[in-house]
Amino acid sequence: MRKFIALFCCVGVGACTKVIDLKVHNSPAVYVIEGNVTDQPGPYTVKVSKTVGFYAGNQYPGVPGAMVTIADDAGHKDRLTDNGDGTYSTVSLQGVTGQTYTLQVVIGKDTFAGVSSMPARVNLDSVVIESVLNGGKAVLVAVPKFVNPRGQGGDYYYFDQTIDGYLDRSFYYWTDQFSAGLTNNFSLERASNDSTLHMGDTVRVEMQCLDEPMYNYWVGVDQSASESEQANPGNPVTNLTGGALGYFSAHTSQVKGARVRQQ
Repeated sequence: MRKFIALFCCVGVGACTKVIDLKVHNSPAVYVIEGNVTDQPGPYTVKVSKTVGFYAGNQYPGVPGAMVTIADDAGHKDRLTDNGDGTYSTVSLQGVTGQTYTLQVVIGKDTFAGVSSMPARVNLDSVVIESVLNGGKAVLVAVPKFVNPRGQGGDYYYFDQTIDGYLDRSFYYWTDQFSAGLTNNFSLERASNDSTLHMGDTVRVEMQCLDEPMYNYWVGVDQSASESEQANPGNPVTNLTGGALGYFSAHTSQVKGARVRQQ
């Protein structure tokens, strides 16, 4: 039997969740914080919940009553509105590229914090459907097309793919450290037996430009999910302090779509 946590990774451009394994077992309950700031218009949301006993089901109860703030390095500080269900919404904060954001969550005597910097925006030019080989078999996949900036390096990306309205639960992360100045050919090939897209499918792709700690977090999430059948899979390394699970991400967000047509 396994425990699951839903990660809200599309705040600001539409709600979507991914379900991953985290190693909570019957260890003491811990807080889970999931927060996002994007370069799209707010409000932005922070979700605060708490793990439960291993045999108590997979629903993590929201935690209302916390004091949640997000500050930027330009001197603006926003105290988030408590929605009463464990979610907290910004009031006036607007995400801007190049800014560093600090999240603080105070629950009773416990204080948790996270810092994330929003990198420069790399333009997502289009999403195209291409045929690639998978085990000698041709499959159709979505490919986000963009040019990696030359001379900057260290750029990190995360992609969410929705197919016919259903979120693909694969984890797509990528870094351009070896391909600066070139057009991206990283494809969103699903981790499933039927990995191909089909005629008439509508694909929606969100591209996020991340800082390195968030990139490392998604790598850890993917590894944790792939190890879920092992006896003691590890939790991903969080960028939060204070002992909470989860993440705080300041990232850019762009969405483009494509429809699968005759190749």
